[in-house]
Amino acid sequence: MTTHSDPKNLSPQTAAEEITSGSPVFYLNGRRKITTPSSLLVSSSPWLNDARVREWTSTESLRRNGHDYPLLYGLPTLMQAVDETCDIDHVERLVQEERCKNPAFDRWLSEGFMSSYAKEDLREYPQGSVGRQLFEYMEEHDLSPELNSRLLADPTWKPANTFDFWNLRMGQTHDCYHILGEIGFGSVAEYFITGVVTGNCFRYLSPELAGALMATNTLIMFPWMTRTMLHYPGAWPTLWRNLTYGYDIGQQSDMIFAAKFEDILHLPPAEARDVLGWRGFKGPIDSREASLIFGEGREIIP
Repeated sequence: MTTHSDPKNLSPQTAAEEITSGSPVFYLNGRRKITTPSSLLVSSSPWLNDARVREWTSTESLRRNGHDYPLLYGLPTLMQAVDETCDIDHVERLVQEERCKNPAFDRWLSEGFMSSYAKEDLREYPQGSVGRQLFEYMEEHDLSPELNSRLLADPTWKPANTFDFWNLRMGQTHDCYHILGEIGFGSVAEYFITGVVTGNCFRYLSPELAGALMATNTLIMFPWMTRTMLHYPGAWPTLWRNLTYGYDIGQQSDMIFAAKFEDILHLPPAEARDVLGWRGFKGPIDSREASLIFGEGREIIP
């Protein structure tokens, strides 16, 4: 856990070795070189201070999607870094402020519902239903309903705070967004889900809390955008379309990030969207071509 840092707290009187000036390149002036007794890198950003986050961000932004390195291979290390870097006390203060003015959010956290179904439970749902489509996808790709790396490593793991619960719940509902949005499961389709959840958070939560809760998703997904532009520009138009389309849906819809998707698994996607208050659907979208570009011939990168 770190102390919440605010760059605005840097006083104009803070001791500095040098303030740059006199350059005709105007934005090179005013650089203040702050002195510090620290022997190691230190900044006002706890994210920049963590070597694991720096390594993840630089590598995931600049690398290619080679067949030698799984897409999320470094995720457990990132999750540990996020857990240790995130200012949980600050997040919890934001959560409590939100609960006082947002009854629906308060009810969701008070219930604290977590999924417990197994893949085989989904087999029994009607053909074409959200649950049956989820089963068929997991069966084809040998996947588990659970995505959280900590729970996969330790089935007894439990959320210790709201940030843990948020990350757990977003993983448990993640694949349902693919099916409800009729967007497919390719890698570039992931940006639709990022768009929906981000738009929904910023619709129903304070900007500060929305940003804090989306920290893990931001660190995972936004480096892919840099990677796409640098190495796979042919995938960029579809990526951007998916992100903005999803964001519009999130802004228009009910508070779907707090919905119990487990209650709509028996329904076909169109009926499920109506029950959830999912608005702005424009029809099925094909991201396969862009995903194949991004995945260097693979629609879904293992």
